[in-house]
Amino acid sequence: MFKIWFIAMRPWSFTAAFIPIALGTALAWSEGNFDMGLFLLTLFGGICMQAGTNLINTYGDYMAGVDTVESARTCPQLVTGMLTPDGMKRAGFIAFSLAGLAGLLLAYLRGPEVLAVGVLGLIGGYCYTAGASPYKYQGLGPLFVFFLMGPLMTWPAYFIQTGKFNMIPVVAAMPVGFLVTGILHANDIRDIIEDRKAGIKTVALSLGFAKSVIFYDFLYAAAYVCLIVLVWQDMLPWTAILPLLLVPMVVAVLRRAHAASKGAYEQLGRLEADSAGLHFQFGLLLITGLLVAPYVNRWWL
Repeated sequence: MFKIWFIAMRPWSFTAAFIPIALGTALAWSEGNFDMGLFLLTLFGGICMQAGTNLINTYGDYMAGVDTVESARTCPQLVTGMLTPDGMKRAGFIAFSLAGLAGLLLAYLRGPEVLAVGVLGLIGGYCYTAGASPYKYQGLGPLFVFFLMGPLMTWPAYFIQTGKFNMIPVVAAMPVGFLVTGILHANDIRDIIEDRKAGIKTVALSLGFAKSVIFYDFLYAAAYVCLIVLVWQDMLPWTAILPLLLVPMVVAVLRRAHAASKGAYEQLGRLEADSAGLHFQFGLLLITGLLVAPYVNRWWL
């Protein structure tokens, strides 16, 4: 039973929370501010929030009739009867409660600003597929995910370490925000047929296969343009350009996406995993660039 619940939380998606939190922490570290305890508590809260969102997402999609045995390939627990909807919803609330407790402690230690941002995150995570008007079904998923899994995780991670109000972590999170939106959009491209049957609205469904892949191209182009501009404007050190090493991989993934839009639908099954992998590797290289910058500059000078 533990294994079933563990898989229901979709642990492979936790990197989407780890990267923005680690990015904000790395920015603080580059300024000489780092507390391991605060980082681990922030990471715990972020992962619990991600787990809660995943569980409520599964619950909401099932209750809305979006998930079927055919479509719910990564979250089959409800459509196959392994778990019950009420149990899934309770588990989501437990995860959100743990995130809330971490947020309360961080707010006590670092200030109420942390709690305010955390509440926004919890509301955003729950309302993705639950509540009176889930924004996923209104085609607003990419917009909300960009902010919730980008700036609204990177900024508090930075603030918790430094206690400073600074826009650098907000803009530094934009490339990561575009790439995490790419994960969601890849999932929506894969599910266009099932989502049409379910009667919900997504950006991918509105655009269709061909234009959805063009939007997918835009997300990756925007991530790299943002990164280059940030380095060019000295908002990030020049070592932060390390994610350029991934360009050949990005091109390969985009080619597979275009092949899928032209009829090679077997490529759709790996698109979400490819997107998640690129987000994780891009984030790691960006964080590495920030961490090595002081040493490289010292050696260079």
